[in-house]
Amino acid sequence: MIRFRLLVLVVFAVPVTSSADALFGNSLAGDQTLPGTWGIGVDYFNMRQPYALDSLSLVDTGVVDVDLGQLLLPDPGILPIDNKIRHTDLKVDVWITPFLDVFGIYGRIDGVTRIDLSVLGLPLPPQTNALAIDYDGNVSGYGATLAVGGSRWFASLTATFTDADLNGDFKSSVKASTYQPRLGIRVGEDTEFWIGGYVLDAEEKHSGVVDLDLGLVGSMLPPPIDGKDVEFAVNLSQAEDFNWSVGTHMLMSGGWEATVEVGAGDRSTALANITYRFE
Repeated sequence: MIRFRLLVLVVFAVPVTSSADALFGNSLAGDQTLPGTWGIGVDYFNMRQPYALDSLSLVDTGVVDVDLGQLLLPDPGILPIDNKIRHTDLKVDVWITPFLDVFGIYGRIDGVTRIDLSVLGLPLPPQTNALAIDYDGNVSGYGATLAVGGSRWFASLTATFTDADLNGDFKSSVKASTYQPRLGIRVGEDTEFWIGGYVLDAEEKHSGVVDLDLGLVGSMLPPPIDGKDVEFAVNLSQAEDFNWSVGTHMLMSGGWEATVEVGAGDRSTALANITYRFE
């Protein structure tokens, strides 16, 4: 909430303090054209990736506490885990110097993480073979971009740090740090193209109580175990740290600009942004 209030304050302060220069060190840019100091934009981000299982606990709290994870999942590392998220946010940025842009974001995140138990070969019902954890909530964060370049080329590195306040049936949290290196060219005065990468360090946690329909497996377990009121806790992280990306940035009339970037590999990403810069 504090980040959101600061973001609102910055939005109302932008028109008063904007200019077509960075806040400091404009002489360092030489004869390079600088963007407007302040920008307000909207991001839409979509990502799908495999997850790695860092830890999993399944405890049947019946007559006695029994660790179902040890009985049913002797090697949980073999479980395929798929994660999808959609993220929309408001982004405010300011060029502190010609080489440093800082920004804050606030928005919404919707995600689903699916754990496939069918690879275990157990006679489980379909609804148990595919466990899905849905979540949504508010996301806030901050970051910075370092950039250098000439009249026809540029290089940049963007770091973003986000934290999500999630809603759902379980206690959930998602934190992520991303790093995006880019190397690109300018075509004309209004268009840029680049090749880059997307480095992700994610931490996703879920915990709560579920009733598991164990099907025929339940009949093979000792009587105190009924699969009801099972306490679970799962810690997940990215399976792959890096994927490639390509993108373009276009200047439009009236201070508007747009960015599109897509990434491919074991992780797929898609980013679209439209921003208004004050001049």
